[in-house]
Amino acid sequence: MLTDAVSKAVLVSAPEGLFVFDREGHIVFVNSQFEDLFGYAPGELLGQSFEVLLPDLFREERERYSAAAAPGVTTLRVGLERKGYRKDCAEVLFQVSLSSVDDQDRPLECCIVRKIAVHEQPDQSLVALNSHFRQMVENSHDILTIRDADCRVRYTSPSMLHVMGYKQEEMIGSTGFELIHPEDRSNVENALNEFWKKPGARDSIEYRAKHANGTWVSLEVVAYNLLDHPAIQGVVINGRDISKRKQAEAGKDQLIAELQQTLTNVKTLTGVLPICAACKKIQEGDEWRQIEVYIRDRSQVEFSHTICPECTTLWYPDLQGS
Repeated sequence: MLTDAVSKAVLVSAPEGLFVFDREGHIVFVNSQFEDLFGYAPGELLGQSFEVLLPDLFREERERYSAAAAPGVTTLRVGLERKGYRKDCAEVLFQVSLSSVDDQDRPLECCIVRKIAVHEQPDQSLVALNSHFRQMVENSHDILTIRDADCRVRYTSPSMLHVMGYKQEEMIGSTGFELIHPEDRSNVENALNEFWKKPGARDSIEYRAKHANGTWVSLEVVAYNLLDHPAIQGVVINGRDISKRKQAEAGKDQLIAELQQTLTNVKTLTGVLPICAACKKIQEGDEWRQIEVYIRDRSQVEFSHTICPECTTLWYPDLQGS
């Protein structure tokens, strides 16, 4: 096996880890790079099953051999990512390539192994988490926006269309300041100018912005200054439509004002009132007003006029008994 000295020299000096195994999975050759990759001296692995190194790949190869209709057919499998185990049982992710070796005595497979750097390792939990958050952002009713150092929109979520009526591509590259209500714009711009100077800061503000249909939407915005974050380098803004809440608050304010006015009016009917003993008019400042007018102005009472029995006897005695 491997009688050609030049070929063997190439295998031994290859920069990647390299081993050769037979159809049963027994290792028949290992180069010197294997000690750095797996912690085994080359001589320790000869004759052993490579299952101790790459168990998933070993099972795949056993299944492939079992299903092969024509054993010994040349195969080539490149760029596979498989978990491997060092001698100290540490788990490592490797990139693996396999190819058949032309040998006169028996079919062999050559396996080239390269360790994937830590930053290249796909963290499946992180991938799943990123996917989860991406789905949340894309389906949220809140607007997520990332702005660059110059305040221009780098990204905005699809909910921009639902909340404000604008497509994502309409907002990318703009500041959107022209959409802010004229009464709110100066306050918002001043707040943003100060906020952009404070990396790591978190703050919130409320203002009105113009919807694509011309109406005004009340927004509550929470901003996170992540300009110094190496992966984000921007300000992350979460905006929420609070128009209904604002309308409800306005309704409450109006009700409170009406109640306060009612209480004020009620208070004017307490205390001592100067009233004429003869005509019963009430003095208000320098004026004298009919008592029913005075009370009606300070309450929701209406008057109807009639005459009591005593006054009837006093003023209209001829009507008695008739």
